[in-house]
Amino acid sequence: MSFPVATPLLRWRPLLPMVLAVVAIVSLWLAHPTVGDLQAAIAREEAARSGVGLGYWFGWYGGVSPGSYSLIVPNLSTLTGSLPLLCIATAVIVALSIPLSKGATHPTALMWAITTAAVLNMLSGRVAFSVGAAIALAAIVALKRNLLPLAAIGLLVAGLASPLAPAFVGLAALPFAFGKDARARKAWWVLGGAALGVGVPFVMFGAPGAQSFPVTTLFWVLLIAIGASFALTIPPARWIVPLATGVAILMFLVPTGIGSNLSRFFCLVLPCICLFYSKKSLKFLAIALAPALVYAVFVATADQVVGADSGQSETSYTPLQSLLLAQPEINNHRVELVDAQTHAGAHKLGLDIKLARGWENQSDSRFNPIFYDKDALTSDSYRQWLAENAVAFVAVSAEPLRQLKDEAAMVDDGLPYLDRMWGNDDWTLYRVENPQPIVPSPLTIVASSPSKLILNVPNSSPHPMQLRYNKYLVARSSVDESVYACIQETKDSWITLQAPVPGEYTLEGLLSVRGVVGAQPDGCGES
Repeated sequence: MSFPVATPLLRWRPLLPMVLAVVAIVSLWLAHPTVGDLQAAIAREEAARSGVGLGYWFGWYGGVSPGSYSLIVPNLSTLTGSLPLLCIATAVIVALSIPLSKGATHPTALMWAITTAAVLNMLSGRVAFSVGAAIALAAIVALKRNLLPLAAIGLLVAGLASPLAPAFVGLAALPFAFGKDARARKAWWVLGGAALGVGVPFVMFGAPGAQSFPVTTLFWVLLIAIGASFALTIPPARWIVPLATGVAILMFLVPTGIGSNLSRFFCLVLPCICLFYSKKSLKFLAIALAPALVYAVFVATADQVVGADSGQSETSYTPLQSLLLAQPEINNHRVELVDAQTHAGAHKLGLDIKLARGWENQSDSRFNPIFYDKDALTSDSYRQWLAENAVAFVAVSAEPLRQLKDEAAMVDDGLPYLDRMWGNDDWTLYRVENPQPIVPSPLTIVASSPSKLILNVPNSSPHPMQLRYNKYLVARSSVDESVYACIQETKDSWITLQAPVPGEYTLEGLLSVRGVVGAQPDGCGES
């Protein structure tokens, strides 16, 4: 006996993942949680709105290149906002799951897997990776339609959003390249586009600092790999798991800028690959891939739990910000923000106040090893670090981030060079005794913003400054822009500035061919 009503229901079944995604997107939009990675994206968005380009931002870590995070996402965010851009990218990924699932062994399950991965990534607030993944998946759709040059270009553009996206695609495509069929030819187009997507940001901005790779993350990666190896047994796809596992072990042993970010390949990407190629039953795959789902849900849930107090965290920075901006020395000094759980201070304070740190783990580990090396954080080393980073104020949250708890405890226990000057239920603010300035005398600051620092340079002597060296940082005469001061890197990655003639000079980040190759302005020696 047949039931005619079943046919239309089956026809609509592929749209159910999209319904789930719409519900999740609307819920996130209404909740607007202060998820950590989303706060970092908002900070970069606001910096871009204030005129900060890809070359140099004075607001974090003594000066960083926003382009090392993403070449296109901060500017895209200025058009839509970071949260809307995250939601749009997630919706695009879910829509692309329909053409991506064609030809898959388990098409409906694959659509659900892509949707679930997109939604969980969205709940963690990863804006750049969502945009990069959306573009990379569009490139794969172009590949499936034999638009090979377009696919390679798409992967290059995906890398401009997030180099992780083409790197993951290239990792999955590599085993298919060693053959003589049409599939191998396609794989080489993919590898070429992925190489450009990773290589262009690397050439422009270099390798970032190391991202941590905890042993607990490695445990989950290996557990997921075991299940996926049983699921993916058909060559050449079966070589993806051992290849990715080898890369994971290597990155666990050798610190890199990718680090634990590689776990996203295992928990978000690898299940989708298995559902496309594996001939195993769905029941078998559900068991084999369960660790990936458990880990991905755990990460997203943890990020959401941390960001659940959105109302309080958004308002708690206001009195702290007002007090800091009222301090006359704030213009030539930085603030060490021992931030709250959501890390919302990265954007709540980072636009108006120069932060000694920020929300970029790779830069933090590179420039501030005393917070990462065992037993490196002491009263003496902290005093030296405050001086080197021109910190005049230390603000400690009542509920600091887990990785900042040791610093918070040491400060709150009392240090002879810190004087408590203010506190409330959310913050305690300390003044640093005899803080070192960013710009020392006889130089004076004429004006400053997140994107520019205008100085009066009274002579032609070399002047040390507590600004991070960057190959895109230039100092041009405010009167004649063809006149450049020389910027040299010190052994501690700070700079010295030497002007050819006294006058007013504007420091800013400028993308240029000279900057890419690291060349000095005419008349300056090699750094």
